[in-house]
Amino acid sequence: MTKDAMQRTNAVPDKIRELISPYLATMGLALWGIELGASGHRQLVRLYIDLAPETPRTPQRKGVTIDECAKVSRHLGALLEMEDMIPGAYVLEVSSPGLDRRFFTAAQLADYCGRGIEFRLMAPREGRKRFKGVLDAVDGSRLTATVDPGPKAFSLTFDFDEAERIRLIHAFDAIAAEGADDPSSGTPEETP
Repeated sequence: MTKDAMQRTNAVPDKIRELISPYLATMGLALWGIELGASGHRQLVRLYIDLAPETPRTPQRKGVTIDECAKVSRHLGALLEMEDMIPGAYVLEVSSPGLDRRFFTAAQLADYCGRGIEFRLMAPREGRKRFKGVLDAVDGSRLTATVDPGPKAFSLTFDFDEAERIRLIHAFDAIAAEGADDPSSGTPEETP
């Protein structure tokens, strides 16, 4: 892809970010990332939103609600129509990043050191492109992970831009452990 093509490709997400960020801030939300793709014969615009860093997470407000996604979708849809940014028919999706969130910047990964990730590199390393492991460190755009946990584990360091995609591997056991002190959270019965 040429530099001009990349700049054109980034122009739409950059403009969407500029349009929607002030509205998100009024709701205590922040833009997590934008994906552009195809949905059948139409353009797909997928927006991920999350609680803003300054918005406290509480038991009552752990993340983005469906109602908030719907409000953002209606607002952004109107803005996209006024700006006439997307030629032809398009599909707009707004959601939270979810439990297996995709990371759009290296900075987003900093809070997830010690957690499981899966990633696909653009060029092979160690004879392959796909890896699963534990994120050990984030230093600017450099990431270090222990991949293939177990007896064949090894450390792999790569630049965020070398990865085609990085996702969190959600550990349901971690949620159970976090809720263990909560008397309302059900705990499985142990069998002798």
